[in-house]
Amino acid sequence: MADNTASSTSKVETARLSLDPPSAVDDAAMGAMLSDPATMVHLQYMAKSWQGGWKPEELVARRENHIKTMNDKRGSTFYIHNKSTGELAGVMGANMINMKDRNATVGIILSKKYWSGGYGIEALFELMRGLFEDLKLHKLLYETTEANVGMRKFLEETCGVPMAYIRKEEVWCQATEKWLSLWQYELFEDDWPRIRAILLENMKRGAAKHATTA
Repeated sequence: MADNTASSTSKVETARLSLDPPSAVDDAAMGAMLSDPATMVHLQYMAKSWQGGWKPEELVARRENHIKTMNDKRGSTFYIHNKSTGELAGVMGANMINMKDRNATVGIILSKKYWSGGYGIEALFELMRGLFEDLKLHKLLYETTEANVGMRKFLEETCGVPMAYIRKEEVWCQATEKWLSLWQYELFEDDWPRIRAILLENMKRGAAKHATTA
């Protein structure tokens, strides 16, 4: 398996996905995804609906910032592609990697059509594997909103990680003109062997189901 650390500039492949460094080739597809109301329903504060979606110059600046952060070894970003079609399926990564204290904040955005079928688990498994096993991080922090039931279910039910705390009214959502609270979940290196086994079993069952229905 290719290196999956913050400094990696190589693609990482899973059974169905290609996890690639940021590329200008994907700017248009990334803009469409980040501006899509269905995909960004739980991330409306990022969708820029008040200005008609993401502008080309904003997408370039976002991508260039991700590349700089990777080069500085302060973060990692992977563009998620469907291996069979080449379609952009999402983006994920680790922000604010702190090697001194061995922690990072992680997150993922998937296009709405990839919300089912286990694509998120397949991608996040590889991200967390790299951060815990390659970078030897101690803690990963996930942030989400109360309404994002899918992410909360993944963390609470699939991974068995309880909500750690709530940052009340942390983000102003210009689209709704309301404050959003962030629900935070902490995954520790001691949790990873258990979570690793759970995710591998989930992917194994998913692969078997796909083979049966294919």
